[in-house]
Amino acid sequence: MRLTLLAAPLLALALVAAPASADPPSAALRLYAAGDYLAAAASAEAQASPAALVFAARALMAACMTAPHQRDVDAWLARAEGSAAQALSLDPSSVDARLQLAFTIGARARRVSMAEAVARNYAPRGRRLIQEALARAPNNAEAHALLGAWHLEVLRRGGRMGAALYGARLETGMAEFQRARALAPDDALITIQYGVALLQLDPERYSPNAAALLGEADNSAPPRDAFEAHTRSEARHIAQVLEQDGPRAAEQATRAAFL
Repeated sequence: MRLTLLAAPLLALALVAAPASADPPSAALRLYAAGDYLAAAASAEAQASPAALVFAARALMAACMTAPHQRDVDAWLARAEGSAAQALSLDPSSVDARLQLAFTIGARARRVSMAEAVARNYAPRGRRLIQEALARAPNNAEAHALLGAWHLEVLRRGGRMGAALYGARLETGMAEFQRARALAPDDALITIQYGVALLQLDPERYSPNAAALLGEADNSAPPRDAFEAHTRSEARHIAQVLEQDGPRAAEQATRAAFL
């Protein structure tokens, strides 16, 4: 089994690849760019400002995504959620903190049973955070991608019951991803995220869409950092499996790659 990148199809993720926009320490930024995510998180946590804590959560999620079968992943996820929640408590207006917390909640939801996910209210909590972020930043590509992923993931896990319970819609999920891509046309990770989410939702139906999206991402500008390079490498692997072995094998490859 390949030790690979993402904790959730949310992420494939542009959502984690870009540093927070404010003031994480320069040392943390350098460590993240080089792929030393745990050290980057520790450096950012030491500063403890809202932006630094958001960045720490992003770095911890990147650690989970690049080594999703490590025994410490659950502890890293809990730590990431704590950092994002602390950032939001320090800056209740923060869009970045809301999105990072929503992303972390989504990742944790995928690691528990459906019954536990419902009991912990993961889906409504995540959607509320994303919607609050969009109310503050209507043109935030990351938020639109997360909302698209939310709809497709609820449908994947819950089917008709999930749609009825939470109001998930296929058309809305696809439209939100298209909006995200229109807002950030050069962001390869949003494109990968969309392709993987479709492949996991229904590999037979959406394999042509997924193949086109993964191919498009592979032809975009050079990777910005170690995380994006890793993600794009894994996307190429999934695209090759899709071409050589078909939709079901490609969908299984995503499950080996993603938590």
